[in-house]
Amino acid sequence: RQGPAYPFIWVKNRIRWEITKHCAPNAKISKIQGQQFHDAAIETAFLRAISHYDMQRWSGNLVLFRPPLSGKWTVGKGRLVDNDRAYVFHDNDWGEWAPYLRVFEVPGNHDSMVLEPNVRVLAARMRTIINEAEKDAETSFNQEAAE
Repeated sequence: RQGPAYPFIWVKNRIRWEITKHCAPNAKISKIQGQQFHDAAIETAFLRAISHYDMQRWSGNLVLFRPPLSGKWTVGKGRLVDNDRAYVFHDNDWGEWAPYLRVFEVPGNHDSMVLEPNVRVLAARMRTIINEAEKDAETSFNQEAAE
């Protein structure tokens, strides 16, 4: 679609992407509504920690709040890949580890979902889930006490 110059444009963009990703990690700071997120530092700490963490299955209830999926390409039945060529999963790939996972989509992106005005939707959904959990716990407690 972009004509014969496209391979050169692609190479230029790929080189820029590689330089940004590998050579200037501290430059990857995004500003959202006056807030600064040090994505590269957070990602580095996360990757360092996860390499030492032993994943174990969780058989309890688990709730995941996430922004809308942002896959760029469909690579199979319901499978998406993002701009960084990473797979995008509906459950953020937690299903294997937490079979009783419930997923709720909230507005925004990874960073802005916790900022105004998106955080209001997140807080309301969290409030509903917490109220449900408290009600379930109270019902269980009352049933056990009656026995």
